[in-house]
Amino acid sequence: MQNSTEIYIIDANVIFDADIGGILHELFSLDLPIITNDFVIGEIESIPISRLEEMGLDIRDMPGEYIEEMFQMRANHLDLSIIDISIIVLARHTNAIILSGDGPLRKEAKRYKLQLHGTLWVLDVLVEHHILSPKDAAGALRAMCDNERRLPMDECNKRIQEWESKD
Repeated sequence: MQNSTEIYIIDANVIFDADIGGILHELFSLDLPIITNDFVIGEIESIPISRLEEMGLDIRDMPGEYIEEMFQMRANHLDLSIIDISIIVLARHTNAIILSGDGPLRKEAKRYKLQLHGTLWVLDVLVEHHILSPKDAAGALRAMCDNERRLPMDECNKRIQEWESKD
């Protein structure tokens, strides 16, 4: 599927999107090492953390030196939450690709030359690897949009229309 050395760090918003779309299990069935950190996990209250770990999510504690780096970065990045900064710091130290739909995080990831993909990319990969049928991907995306997830509506509508025409 992907290069086996690639690690993906997931933000809470992609986990929430997948949960609302009913594709959380499929997300973690991808042959991708998916990690997050204890700061991100602190945001997740609606999904049992043990369930995420059972599905394969690797939760990393942020060592002291990473936390120190986060607070140093915070002074220059007031538009980012400390959780967003934690993702950037962990991604930099692990050479991870970020999975997030957060706009300010996306901007900073580019600045640090970090790769970032969002929920639509995840859906594309699930369809490409036949983990989800196009019809199921369209249904999942429709559920996300109906629940007012922050996704680019034009792109969502294009995919829904394309995927619904394939089945």
